Parts: sequence; C-alpha cells; structure tokens
Amino acid sequence: MPRPADPRKAYLEFHGASWRVVVFVPAAVRRAVGATKLVHNLDTDSLRQANARKKPHVERFKRRIAAALASVGQPSEDDLNLAVELSKVARDLKRDGTPEDRDEFDRVVYERHAEIRWKDARWIPAEDPEEGPTHVERALPEQTAKAMLFSAVAHGRVTPFDLKHEEYLKGLDVKERTLADDARALRMLKAWCEREEIPPILEAIDVSVAHAFVDHLVANSGLDHVTCKKYVGRLAAYWQWMAPRLPAAAGKNAFAGIVIRRPKRKSGKKERAFTDQEVVDLLRGPASPHMQDLMLIGALTGARLDAIVDLKVQDTDRNCFKFKAQKSEPGDRYVPIHPDLVLVVARRRMDKAPEDDLFPEWPPVRKTGSMRERSFKTSNHFTLYRRNVGVDEQVPGKRRSLVNFHSFRRWFITRMERAGVPGPMIAAIVGHARGSITLDVYSEGPAMRAARKAIARVKLPPLDGSPVEEEMGLRAPADQ
Repeated sequence: MPRPADPRKAYLEFHGASWRVVVFVPAAVRRAVGATKLVHNLDTDSLRQANARKKPHVERFKRRIAAALASVGQPSEDDLNLAVELSKVARDLKRDGTPEDRDEFDRVVYERHAEIRWKDARWIPAEDPEEGPTHVERALPEQTAKAMLFSAVAHGRVTPFDLKHEEYLKGLDVKERTLADDARALRMLKAWCEREEIPPILEAIDVSVAHAFVDHLVANSGLDHVTCKKYVGRLAAYWQWMAPRLPAAAGKNAFAGIVIRRPKRKSGKKERAFTDQEVVDLLRGPASPHMQDLMLIGALTGARLDAIVDLKVQDTDRNCFKFKAQKSEPGDRYVPIHPDLVLVVARRRMDKAPEDDLFPEWPPVRKTGSMRERSFKTSNHFTLYRRNVGVDEQVPGKRRSLVNFHSFRRWFITRMERAGVPGPMIAAIVGHARGSITLDVYSEGPAMRAARKAIARVKLPPLDGSPVEEEMGLRAPADQ
C-alpha cells in the first residue's frame, strides 16, 4: 500500500525496529543505478530523530539519481511537465494496471509532492505528546499550493491550460509575429492568474474569469484596444483548437465572443445609481456571507468600497462606523449604524479583538511597494458577482459598466433625497467636501441624533419576493 500522506514521514519508512530513508528510483535509470529504491538505515526508532537525520541522505540519493538521468539523456523536468507525463501513466494504469502498479504510482507521486511541498520549509518548536519538546517542519503556503496542483495534474484531475500550446504553435501556418503574439498572450494570462492566485488550469478558466482577465488587460496593460482584441483573439483560437483534443476544453471556450470595443472620446451616458430592482437582485442573489454583508453596508451607509473593507472592529464602537478619509475628505468620518445593520455588525465583531479587521476575508495587499488599494480584489469579486446575477449596463465606447459598487453610494444618496433629508445632512453622512455639518461620535449632540434619524429613513426595497415598484424622480449624479 502507498505510504500515508504524513509530511513527517516523507522519504521515511519504518523497517524492523528503526526508521530508514527511502528514495525511489525512476524506471528509466533503475538499471544504471542498480536498484528500484535507495535506502539508508537511520538507526533510530524516534520519528523526530529520523526527520533530523534524513536530509543529507535524501540529498545524496537525489544527486545520484540526477547524475544517472543526465547520463542517459533524460534531465529532470519541471514539475508541471512531469505531472503531465505522470497523468498519461495514470490514465493507462486506470485502464490496465494492477493494484501493485497503482500503489507504486501513488508512491512516486507522493514522493514528488512531498519534495515540492517541503522545499524551503522551516523548522519550528513543537510539543510532541509522547516525546516532549521537538521541532517540526512548516511548509510555505505557496509550496503547498504548488504541491497540491502537481498531484492534481499527475492524477489527471485537472489540466494545465498551456499543456498543448507548443503543439498548437507548431501546427500554425502564420508569420513569426503572430506566433509571438500567441506566446505573449498566454504568458500574460498565466502571469495574471498567478497574481490573482488562480490555478493555471483549464478547469479554472470560465467565462467570468476570462472577462476579469480581459477587463484587467484593457484597464491596466496600457495596450491599445486593437492590441488587446488581438491577444484575446489568439487565446480564443487556442481554446477552440484544444476543444476536440482535451476533454477539459470541450465546449468551454471562455474567450469566445468577448468583444473589446473601440473607446469613444465622449459619451452622453454617465455611471448611475442602482435601480431598486437591481438592489434586490444583488441582495437576493447567491452571494457569499461576506459579500452580502459588504453590499448591505454599502447600501445603507453610502460609503466607498475601500473605506468599508478597511474597517477595524474598533471602528464600529458607539453604534457608529468610523470610515477613513477618502478623496478630498479632511479626516475620518462618522456614520450612524443603520438599524438594519446592527445584527450584521454584531456578528462581524463577535470573537474579534478591537484591532482586528471587520472583513478579514479581504486582507491588505501584501506585495511591498504595491500602489493598489486594499479593495482591489474585493472590487473584482463584486464585479464577477454582479455580472453573474445579471446586473450590468455596458455602453459602446466605455470600458466600465454604468453600474458598479459605487452605484450603492448613488442609490443611498438618492434614497435620502427622496426621504426629504436636507442636503447639508446628506453631505455630512456621505462625506462631501461641501458639507457644513460635523458629526462627532464622542458627543451625542443634536447633529448626531438628527443623523441617526436621517439614516433610519433609508429603507431597502422588499427582499421577500414582493413586486418592486420603481420610484421615478431624483437620480444621484455621477460625481457623487
């Protein structure tokens, strides 16, 4: 039977009364090495001591295997290419292999999985219930992800989307420039997937992901729309070519039909508030709990997205939100918590320290020197969700939809205007620079009491399935 996937037992086997190091030899060089596996007895029955002693022997055996591979003209392959080759073996074994062959295959895959996962791992102190103080390895998260992807590919559960690209390029009768465009387009897609932590596999590239990549390409690459259109066309052609050759690509050309229109210099239409029906569609849709809470706070405070995801638990004290300054705001802004948000905030505060994030699902950008706002990924997630529930309005010549998360802010302002809330109070609540009222959470004076009453006037449209009657009237302008 294959060795259990216990990371402490990687390259180890208990034999007789002690642990020993075992590294399996690839079939191609077993004759040259003279063995199917390389073994070294560690002379200890302690797993902790075995882990401490195994490293030099594992490295020595790997050097020997690498030298043998080089001598027969089969140098080591990169992990995904190796996984692809193993997936072919897995397919054959599933059809014709014996149980012993499949066990051996599982063992080989696990050995490489463990090697990838524990690369650059660090030792940390731990308490063993039986042996007392000891040290255990802690894998890097990115190495664990790579190892999991390797195993999934090797066992044929997923398919790298560049698996057939070289074969595809060899069959094209086009100019060198077009071949370079194909390669460049795929590199950009892979780089974007890595930044967004999306696995580079066919199964992960659906229509929503493809649109998100194209949106990023148009908005952030600095390329002309014609060039962006060309790259998307090359990706669509490759996906179409793969369809009859890879089961995972059949009927899944995520890039087919994506249109990149020529931008117009001027457009009469501006970004707008959500309609009541759109608010209902968003709040009744299949949103995750943290997306649901995010949308509710946006709709019932008029706050900008980055200000919401940046909230700490302590920023919801005294039944008020304390939003960090945005754009031209002179300082932090206090907004009373709407009655319909009291339970949402209480649930998000539960079991958290004052300095903890209210929305830990969207952590700060970790990359040093990044200019992105914390809400960058949150915005992408909301855009994908909004499109999935059918809330969208595209205009030829405009890259951005006329509705986005900021449309909650416009909807809130419109609702307050319709409720008869005075302009200066609206300005104080939403943080307009022209506001003349100051809301101080530390003094529950007349202005704050008036703000609480004003906030409570904003009512969500019916979310129980009742018909939604749109109100005609004021619309918050695009610059709100």
